[in-house]
Amino acid sequence: MKSSDIVTGPKVRQAARSSTSRDALWVSGARLVSQICGIGALLIAARILSPAQVGVFAMISAMVLLQSKVAEAGWSEYLIAAPRGKELPGTLLYCALASGVAFTLLGLCGLAIWFVWLEPEGATFLTLLLLMATIAPGTFIICQSGVLVRARRLRDIACYQAVSELCGLLVTAGGLLLGWDIVALAAGRCCVVLVALVMATRFARWLPRWEFRLSVAREASGYSARLLMSRLIQFAQSYGAEFLIVFFIGVTEVGLYRIASRMVGAVTELVSEPVRMLAWSYFSRQQGDAGGREGLSRLTGLMLAATAFAALPVFLGLAVVAQKLVHVLLGELWIAAAPVLVLLAAARGIAVVQMLNEPVLSIIGRVALLPRLNMLFTAVSLTCLAIAGLIRPELLDIAVSQVVAAVLTTATSLHVLQRGTGFCWPSLLRRILPAGLGACLMAAAVGVFFQTTGGFHLLPVMELLVAVVLGGLVYGVIAWTSGHALMAELSDVTEATAAPRVS
Repeated sequence: MKSSDIVTGPKVRQAARSSTSRDALWVSGARLVSQICGIGALLIAARILSPAQVGVFAMISAMVLLQSKVAEAGWSEYLIAAPRGKELPGTLLYCALASGVAFTLLGLCGLAIWFVWLEPEGATFLTLLLLMATIAPGTFIICQSGVLVRARRLRDIACYQAVSELCGLLVTAGGLLLGWDIVALAAGRCCVVLVALVMATRFARWLPRWEFRLSVAREASGYSARLLMSRLIQFAQSYGAEFLIVFFIGVTEVGLYRIASRMVGAVTELVSEPVRMLAWSYFSRQQGDAGGREGLSRLTGLMLAATAFAALPVFLGLAVVAQKLVHVLLGELWIAAAPVLVLLAAARGIAVVQMLNEPVLSIIGRVALLPRLNMLFTAVSLTCLAIAGLIRPELLDIAVSQVVAAVLTTATSLHVLQRGTGFCWPSLLRRILPAGLGACLMAAAVGVFFQTTGGFHLLPVMELLVAVVLGGLVYGVIAWTSGHALMAELSDVTEATAAPRVS
C-alpha cells in the first residue's frame, strides 16, 4: 500500500462523513421549515375561518391524502433500492404516473356523483377539485425524489421542499386575506406541489423516453403493494381520529380537535427530535456485547429518566398555559379547543417514552417487532376513541380516550423495553421523581402567577410570555441539580461501554 493511500484514505472517509452530516442538517432544516409553514398556515386559517370550515377542509384533505398515499406507495423506494450500475427503467416512472392518474380519475368520478346527488357548496367543491389535481403530479415528484436520494443529493431535496412550503404559505396567507375561504388552503397546497414539481424535475432531470416492460411493471407493482400496508397504518395514526370524530360528532369538532392536535404535534416535534438523536447516539455504542446486558439495562433506565426530564415540563407546561395560548394565537372563537389541548398534551407527555422503542429494539435485535407494535398502538388508540364515541359522543370524552390509549400503549412499550433490557424499576422511579416534582412546582408557580395577575388586566401575550419564563426558571433550578447528575451518570455509562476491553 502506498503511503499516499494511507494519508488520503482517512481524509476521504472524513470528508464523506462531513458531507453526510451537512446533508442531514439540510434535511432537518427543511423539516423544520415545513413544520413552521404548516402550523403557520393553520394558525392564520384559524384566525379567519371558523372551526366548522377548518373541519371541512381537514376531512377533504384527509380523503385526498389517502388516495395520494395509495397512489404513491413504493415507487420512490423501488427506485432507491434498484441495482446500482444499471439504467433506471423508464417503465417505473410511467407506472407511477398511471397510478396517480387512475386515482385522480377515481376521485373525480366520486366528485361528479357527489355534485349530482348532494349539490355541495361551491367553495367545498372547488377545494376538492384543486386537491384532486395534486395526486398525479405527486407521483411524479416522488420518483424524482427517489432519483435524488439514490444519488445522495439530499440537499437538493431539502431545498425544493423548503422553498415549495414557503411559497405555499404565502399563497395560503394571501388567499385567506383576500377572502377565498377554504379554497385558499387548497390553492396553497397546489402551489407547494407545483413548485416542488418544477424544482425536483430541474434537479433530478429524470425524463426517460416512453417504454413499457411488463416484467418491470409487475415487479414494481408487487413491491409497492408490500409497502402499502405500512402507509395505511401511518395514515390511520395521523387521520383516523378525524374520521371517527366526524362520524360520531361533526365537522366543527373535527376543526377544534385538528387545531389542538396540530399544536401538540408541533411541540412534540421539538421534544422528540433531540431525544431521538440522543437515544441513537448513546444506544449505538451498545453494539455487540459492549457493556453487556447490565450496561444496556442501566443505559435504558437513564435514557428513560432523561426523556422524562425533557418531556414532563414541556407537556405539563403546555397544559397549564393551554387556555391562554389558544386565546393569544387563535382568538375567542377557538376557546373550546383549550380543554382538548390540555388532554392531548397529557396524552403525548405520557406516550413520549415510546420514541425509545426504535433504538432499543434495533440494538437488541428485535427490530421486526416495531411494525407490530405500531399496528397495535394504532388499533388501541382508534378502539378507545370508537368506544368513547359510542358511549358518549362528546369532544372532551374523545380526548380523554386518547389519554387512556396513551396509558395502555405506554405500559405495553415499557413492558417490552423492560423484558428486552431488564432495566430496574426502583432506580428508574427514583431518577424520575425529581423531574415530576419539578414539573409540578413549575405548574403551581404558573397557576399562582395567573391567579395573581388576574386583576391587573395585562396584555394576554405579555402574560403568556412571563408565565413561560417563570415556569422555565422554576423548573430550571430543579433540573440543574438532579438533571446535571443524571447527564453525568449517562456520560460515565457510555464512556465505560465504549472503552475497548483489555484482554
